[in-house]
Amino acid sequence: SSGINAEYGEEAQKNLLLEFIDYIKRRKVVQLDDLAAHFNLKIHEVVERIESLQEEGTINGVIDDRGKFIYISEEELKSVAKFINQNGRVSISDVAAASNRLINLEPVES
Repeated sequence: SSGINAEYGEEAQKNLLLEFIDYIKRRKVVQLDDLAAHFNLKIHEVVERIESLQEEGTINGVIDDRGKFIYISEEELKSVAKFINQNGRVSISDVAAASNRLINLEPVES
């Protein structure tokens, strides 16, 4: 019977991970401490989980210096890349200004 529990545990973990990803994608901008509290994790565990999800290409985004993770969709990344390709040499401030237009920071209605 320990096999069934192990399977259930794995299934539950998979569902929790999907919920974690969905939570981030729907909110767009997430306070790491809110995310940790919501999923009953420590902040360093949240950061590790986000980093591993980014490494495997499941989510894209940035962790800012104020403890927020900003989720960037594939479409938004493509639009920023397109801006850079269309404009040739661009400064960081050009990219930042374009990113403010091209990346939506509002939560997604469910």
